[in-house]
Amino acid sequence: MSPDFAPQTTTRLKDVLRSLRYTLRKGRDTVKETAPRRLPAPASEIALSALGEIEVFARNVDQIACKLAHSVVDDSAEIKSFSDVIASARPQYEFSIAFYETTKIVLGRLGARRTLINQSAALRAFGRMAASHDVYHLAAQLTVLLADEGSITIDQIDNRSLVTRPELIVVAVFAGMLSLSAEQDDADREAMIFAATDIAVALREKIMDSYQKRDASALAALFERCASHV
Repeated sequence: MSPDFAPQTTTRLKDVLRSLRYTLRKGRDTVKETAPRRLPAPASEIALSALGEIEVFARNVDQIACKLAHSVVDDSAEIKSFSDVIASARPQYEFSIAFYETTKIVLGRLGARRTLINQSAALRAFGRMAASHDVYHLAAQLTVLLADEGSITIDQIDNRSLVTRPELIVVAVFAGMLSLSAEQDDADREAMIFAATDIAVALREKIMDSYQKRDASALAALFERCASHV
C-alpha cells in the first residue's frame, strides 16, 4: 500500500470504529437511564447484563482500532506542533493525529462529555491549505474549516462548563490550534493544551465574533498574540 494512500485509509477506518464506539455508548447510556428501572426484576437483570456486554464490546473497539492502525501505518499518536507538522514527511496525517489527540484533551477541559472527533475532517482540512501560509494564518483558516465541517460531535456538556453549547466547538477548535501554534520545546504538552484552553475560554467572545465574520486575519492576530502565553 502506498504511503499516500495508507494514512487516508487508516484515518477513515479509525473514524468508523470511533463512530461505532460512540453510538454504542450513547445507546447504552440511554437504555441504562430508562429501560432497566421500568422492567420487572428478572428482565432488569438481563438488561443490565446486556448493557455490560455492550460496554465490553465498546472497549474492544478501541483495541481493534489501535491494532488495525498499526498494521497499516506507523501511528505513534505523538502530538506535534505546527512547525513540526509542516516539516514532517506526512504533514496532513501528522496534523490529523495532533488535532485528534489535542481536541480530546481540550474537550475534557471544557466539560464536554461523550464526544466524537472526526480525524478525517482534519486530514481533509489541512490538505486544502497552501504550504506558504504562516503558522498563525494556517491556524486561523483551519479553525474556520474544522468548526464549519462537523469535525466534532458533542452529546453532553457538564453543568459547570464556562462555555455554552453554541460556543463550545469553535472555542475547542481554537484552543487546539493555539496549543499547536506554540513551540513545545521540552514543555509538558498537556499543560500547554490546558493553558491554551483557558485562554480560549477567556477570549471566547472575540473568537466567536471573528469566526462568525469569517475574519481569518482577526483570528490569526489572536493566535499570534496568545501563542507566547501558552
